[in-house]
Amino acid sequence: MNSIFLRIYAGMVLAVLLVGAFAYGMVQLINGYRSDLYREKMAHGTFYLMARGLQRQDTPEEREARRQLLNRLMGAEIELRDESSLGLSYREQLELGEGLVVMRLTEPESFADLMYQLPGEDTYIFTRMEKVSEQQARATALLLLDELAQYPLAEWDAEFARLQGKFGYPLTRVPQSALTLDAEQRQRLARREVVLALDESTSRSRSAVMVYAPIGNTGEVLVLGPLALFDWMPIEMSVMVGLLGLCAMGFVTYFLVRPLQTRLRKLDGAVRQLGSGNLDARADVRGQDAIGQLGATFNGMTEHIRRLIESQREMTRAVSHELRTPVARLRFGLEMLADCDDSEERRVKLDELDRDIEQLDRLIDEILTFARLEEGTPTIELKQVDMEPLFEQICREIEPISGTLTVRDATDWQRFTPAQRCAEGEERYLHRILQNLVTNALRYAKSEIVLRYHIQGSMAVMEVADDGPGIPFSERERIFKPFARLDKSRHRASGGYGLGLSIVQRIVEWHGGRIEVTDSAAGGALFRVIWPREQRSGQHVLSGL
Repeated sequence: MNSIFLRIYAGMVLAVLLVGAFAYGMVQLINGYRSDLYREKMAHGTFYLMARGLQRQDTPEEREARRQLLNRLMGAEIELRDESSLGLSYREQLELGEGLVVMRLTEPESFADLMYQLPGEDTYIFTRMEKVSEQQARATALLLLDELAQYPLAEWDAEFARLQGKFGYPLTRVPQSALTLDAEQRQRLARREVVLALDESTSRSRSAVMVYAPIGNTGEVLVLGPLALFDWMPIEMSVMVGLLGLCAMGFVTYFLVRPLQTRLRKLDGAVRQLGSGNLDARADVRGQDAIGQLGATFNGMTEHIRRLIESQREMTRAVSHELRTPVARLRFGLEMLADCDDSEERRVKLDELDRDIEQLDRLIDEILTFARLEEGTPTIELKQVDMEPLFEQICREIEPISGTLTVRDATDWQRFTPAQRCAEGEERYLHRILQNLVTNALRYAKSEIVLRYHIQGSMAVMEVADDGPGIPFSERERIFKPFARLDKSRHRASGGYGLGLSIVQRIVEWHGGRIEVTDSAAGGALFRVIWPREQRSGQHVLSGL
């Protein structure tokens, strides 16, 4: 995905899903553990009372009768087993040895096996229950009253205080008159029934149950509770899950944004280096997204600036060298003119000065033309240009300065259709290409310069060939550099300033083409210009050359 928004958005959606799945799994795991602790805690007092009642029986028959009674009270099968039949784990053995209730989940998971060791014996109470029911709450109250009945009334307070430590919820004894009960509940208490009621004093978000059991004729009521129902999402867990979720989201967001921040930091560093004058600064930012494209654009811009400055420096050095020769001749000519008394000789000297000034003017014109082209920002109007009149015009313009050389157009225009003779481009720039190539050939040709036009598929091709000495293969790239010459001499007899081919190359690149140099059939140089006959648009803005 190239869009930064889509990448971050998709990453955030994935992060939310992962964090949600993690939070859900964590809540389930914690609640499973909490549920086990809750059941064991709620069942401990009941199992302790069952064990006390069983151990008070002296014979196996009495113990069996007690077990049958517990079955009816609890509404579940109460079994007495030995250790070998339970398959206890090491942890379960330790917990049972410490007097705790051990719960083991079974299939299906809504059922649980509860185990408790009779104190001082190798016998274990075993039962399988689905959930804590109202019947089991009433049975606990009855077992508690039965336990208190084993002691004189004077010892009840001490025994009651001891039993309170065995339960996971409060145990109290209160006068019946202090209870806030409705008429129906009071009638049930009067009939010596165990009453269950919701605890209205607790928060609505957390339900609790109160168990009331009358204590004989004492006028007191045994109160169990409040027995808080299991809360799947207590406020503490909600806060913890929320904090962990925020931390996880922050962690994921950091790793989503960090690569973006790192790439922006690299780009900022490269911009600062460029601003301090380091033209070799590059942004090591890759990718197809907006930042990657920005980095590539910055690197291209930096390379373009570096090339322009280097070209400017090179051109400044070359221009100073090129200007020195005609200026020196002008100075020498002026000194000679001052010492010249003969009018005819003075006229000859003035003609030489005029030619030097004309040469200097042409050099300045070439330099300005190259400078304009090197800016890389002109806009050219691309139109269909008929190449036959263009070739004829070049031949006419070159004829007066060709001397003994023959300049001919070898194109068979008759075999082209009107559409094939045309190619898109800026006519004045195409004229400049052909003019510079022919002018360059005039300096090296021995007898003939041949022009030719043809097409290769969707490409237009112009060729200028001469029968001169040709161009060595090792020099074919260098000749397109500004002020480059095959002839190392700077004498004006060699002709040219080394800018013509550089100008040609720039114009050809603007037209989306290329220029090639090879050997002609006559043994000289062959320049071939190739560019698309149809451009993508009618207007082409040139940049970044």
